Amino acid sequence: MFLKFFALTMSLFVIGTGELLPGGVIEDLSAGLGVSLPTAGLVITAYAATVVFGGPLVTGLTTRMSRRGLLLALMVTATVGNAIAAFAPTYGVLIVGRVIAALSHGTFAAASFVVAASLVPPEKAGSAVSKVLLGFNLASVLGVPLGTLIGQQFGWQAPFRTTAVLSLLCVVMLAVLIPGGAEGEPTSVRDELRVFAKKEIRTGILTTALATGGFFTVVTYMVPLATQVGDFPESSVPVMLVVYGVGSIVGNWVGGRLADRALLPTLAGTLAALTVTSALFWVVAPVTALAWAFFFLFAVATFAILPALQGRVLSAAAEAPTLAVTVNVSALQVGATLGSWYGGRVIDVFDVRAITLAAALLVLLATVIGTRSWLKARTPALTPAPAAAPAHPVEAGTS
Repeated sequence: MFLKFFALTMSLFVIGTGELLPGGVIEDLSAGLGVSLPTAGLVITAYAATVVFGGPLVTGLTTRMSRRGLLLALMVTATVGNAIAAFAPTYGVLIVGRVIAALSHGTFAAASFVVAASLVPPEKAGSAVSKVLLGFNLASVLGVPLGTLIGQQFGWQAPFRTTAVLSLLCVVMLAVLIPGGAEGEPTSVRDELRVFAKKEIRTGILTTALATGGFFTVVTYMVPLATQVGDFPESSVPVMLVVYGVGSIVGNWVGGRLADRALLPTLAGTLAALTVTSALFWVVAPVTALAWAFFFLFAVATFAILPALQGRVLSAAAEAPTLAVTVNVSALQVGATLGSWYGGRVIDVFDVRAITLAAALLVLLATVIGTRSWLKARTPALTPAPAAAPAHPVEAGTS
C-alpha cells in the first residue's frame, strides 16, 4: 500500500515541480531566450490557463479509459512536455512544451485523488487525499528550491531536463505499482456531467475558488508582506519560505486526519480558522517575532483546508468523480489567479498590510458557504407523515 501511495505522491511532486519551476529561473530564462521578464512570465500564465480550460476537456475525452491507463498516459504527456521545454531552442517551443505538460495536470491530480481514495476504506478518504496532496507540498518546499539551485549552476534548461527524467521514472513506477482493475470502473461523459446537477458539487467548487483566492491574496505577496511590513531582512526570506513550507506539510497532515473523522465540520472549521488567522495576521504583521509565527500558522490553516475541499467534491460525486474533481482542481487555478489580481488591487488602493484583511474577507465568504452546507447536511429532510390506515369495518354478525 505504501508503494502505491508513494508512486502517486511522487508523480504529483514531479508535476507540481514542473508547474512552478519557471518562477525560480525566470531571469535566466528571460536572458537565455532573449525575451522580456513580463514575456517570460507568460510561460506560467500559459500553464495555468491550460490547466483551467484544458483539464476538464481532457477528462471529458478520456472517461472511458481505466484510471490506471489514464495515469500512465498523462504522465507520458507530462514527460513529453517537460522534455520539449528542456530542449526548447525558442520561446515559442517552450510555450508549446508548457502547454503539453499542463494538459496532464488537472486530470492527473483528479485521477490520483480518486485512485488514492479507492485504495482505502471510505472513512479514510480524507487522509488518502492528503497523502497524495503531499506531492504538491513537496514541490514547493523541495522541488522548486532544488530546481532553482540546479538552474543557477547549470542553466535554466537543466531543471526541466531533471524534471523530464523524473517524469519518466514516475511512468515506470505507476506501471509497476498501480495494479489494473483495482481503481474502479471507467465512466461515461454523461455520468460525469450528471453529477453537476447536485448543488453540493457546484457549491463545493465555488468554495474552492473563493478559499484559494483568499489565501493566494497573501501567498502571492508574502515576500513584501515580510520585508515591508514585518521588517524581515532580505537574507531571512528563504528561511521564512521554509517555515511556510513546513507549515504546509503540517496543515496537510492535520487536515487529512480531521477530514477522516468529520468531512463537513472539518471544511467549515478549517475555513473559519483561516479566516481568523488572516484577520489576526493584520494585527501582528508589524511585529517581527509574531509575524514569523503567523507565517507558519497561516500555512497550517491554508493547507488544512485542501483535503476537505477535494474530499467534499470527491464524496458528493462518488459515482463518477473524475470530471468534478478535475473542475475542482481548475478552481484552484482560478482562485490563484483571482487572489493574485485581487491582492495587487488592494495594495494599489491601500497598502501591503491590507492584503491580510482582504484575504480574510474572501475566505469568510467561503466559510459561510461551507458552514451552510454542513448545517444543511445536519438537518434531516422533513418527510410527510404516513397516512393513517383506514379503519377496518366491523364484519356483519360480529358482536
